[in-house]
Amino acid sequence: MQRLAVELSAIPPEGISRAFTSTGVDLGIGASELPVVQPVEMECRFYKVNHEVVVQGSLRSALYLTCSRCAEEFEKPLSVALDAVYLAMDELSSARANELEEGEAEVYAYVDQVIEIAAMVRDKLLLAIPQQPHCMVGCKGLCPSCGVNRNVVSCLCGEARLGSPFEALKELRARGRDEE
Repeated sequence: MQRLAVELSAIPPEGISRAFTSTGVDLGIGASELPVVQPVEMECRFYKVNHEVVVQGSLRSALYLTCSRCAEEFEKPLSVALDAVYLAMDELSSARANELEEGEAEVYAYVDQVIEIAAMVRDKLLLAIPQQPHCMVGCKGLCPSCGVNRNVVSCLCGEARLGSPFEALKELRARGRDEE
């Protein structure tokens, strides 16, 4: 496993670029939690500003997800921006850390003058999972009557128009008026 780290002393004033490759398992992501089907490739630029380190870059990989409409499994390519600020562990509770977080910067800590980006990459991967993944833009989903995948088969079910949930209340109200 390639270590996803850069020594603070190795970052020159103009910054340094590094490329990393990892797997989901090496990032601490179990296959049952998030099946990462391709290596996670990262390109990062590290900038040192006093004792802060700014990390910017991108990651590319692919995930194996289940479509929320048709329940078919599919592979989703993923491209995510990486952007974070690293502070020394003892500065993590400082006013500067609070200021960065209020400015919506993601803040991580470094220990022993080593910038470890594995936790940030894991967080970015997990946050990039869509809440309702779709296998394709126009996914037709499952038929609510017979359950077939409408992307594959055109079923002959006539979709009954679902009534309003308030129809029963309207009927009760009408009956109440009739009784008066």
